[in-house]
Amino acid sequence: MYRTPSRLSTAPSQAGERLPRPARMKPVAQATRRVDSARVVLTGTYCCKNKGDAAMQQVFASELRKRLPDADIVLASPFPQLDGDYYAPMRVVKSRRRNLPLATLHWAILESLHALGVPLKRYAINAEIDAMARADLVVDLSGDMLTEDYGALVGYSHFLPLLQAQALGRPLFVCAQSVGPFRRLAPMARRIFRRARLIAVRESLSPPLLAALDDDGIHPVQTADLAFMLQPAPEERIAAILTQEGVPEAPGLRLGVSVSALLANKTNRHVGGAGSDKLSAFARALDHLVESLGIDVLLVPHVFGPRPSGDDRAVGEQLARLMRHPINRLEREYRPEEIKGVIARCDAFVGCRMHANIAALDSGVPVLAIGYSHKTRGILHDLGLDDWVLSSQDIEADTLIDRIESLFAAASGYRSQLSARLPEMRRRSRETIDSVARILETDLPDLAA
Repeated sequence: MYRTPSRLSTAPSQAGERLPRPARMKPVAQATRRVDSARVVLTGTYCCKNKGDAAMQQVFASELRKRLPDADIVLASPFPQLDGDYYAPMRVVKSRRRNLPLATLHWAILESLHALGVPLKRYAINAEIDAMARADLVVDLSGDMLTEDYGALVGYSHFLPLLQAQALGRPLFVCAQSVGPFRRLAPMARRIFRRARLIAVRESLSPPLLAALDDDGIHPVQTADLAFMLQPAPEERIAAILTQEGVPEAPGLRLGVSVSALLANKTNRHVGGAGSDKLSAFARALDHLVESLGIDVLLVPHVFGPRPSGDDRAVGEQLARLMRHPINRLEREYRPEEIKGVIARCDAFVGCRMHANIAALDSGVPVLAIGYSHKTRGILHDLGLDDWVLSSQDIEADTLIDRIESLFAAASGYRSQLSARLPEMRRRSRETIDSVARILETDLPDLAA
């Protein structure tokens, strides 16, 4: 069995409480080869075209290298042809988790070898498993995919690399995520989380969902989303982007808006009534606010594919066509730190993309978050901003008008609330990376060089 080592307590943490610290921790100066050249494999990523995903992966890599400069970090991606150059110099290998029959077969092979006591240091027929076989730590950073919210098959596809890693005997860290709920996948989820080296959740609504699996054997710690550590691009770069996009200085208040391709997908099960009705409601509300408040609207896409149907710019274009008044839009693809800098220029923000909302919140910009899962509610709850989450089911023109007008009216108090709460969120975000270094400094498995 792969039980959590006793040297690192996994008792649940309360808000403001630091992550568990080992009783004795080796100083970095006395680190062994295993720490100086630690091998870490990142699983769970989707694609750099999703800038929230990209923000988490690049913050993890850059922050871990500040603590362990020679760490060998490998990213397993379903789209290595897109992610390879983006994440350089981090090595990117192909993840085949989306091929469920083949990935399941690999898992069965690994479980059989483990049952027979056959050690495995290489696995040449699968690059992700090969990297995990030699890893000191496997870190899953899939954000909100360890759930059945997107369907059991999608959840299973994200479970497969974790099951493979545990069959290899590799320690697993479930890193700063929103987790659950589970129904059909509950037995498999229970098995994975019981065996995990450490589980960190990024908001306070996930622990009860884990407790529903097993309130005795699964003990997460609460940290925060890694994107709270993302530094915005320099001001001169942001100014150049706005000039390049033809976005003038706002004469009055500027409202940033992040609309998701999910809104335009009529078959999307997360947004009831998705399609023209939701977009029309946004259009009517924004037109009214332009007329009544004289606001300037800036559409800020946060996901750019990889398929055209997943590109936020397409739904933004549809929204612009539905409006009577012209609005500004970002037309080109930018890095997450650049988008964060643009969002920081807004006076308020309405976001259907969670990491666009985090970029605004961390910049001190009041946010009305459009939420379709507990990840959004949980993060706003932990900032004491429960009143500023609007369910995607409740997107109506009158509701949007009322909530956005209230957002501008409450902006001063909102910023004060952020000023009080953000230091703690940033500290907890840093603690996530600290916990990785602590695991690597204390009880790595013995591996052949």
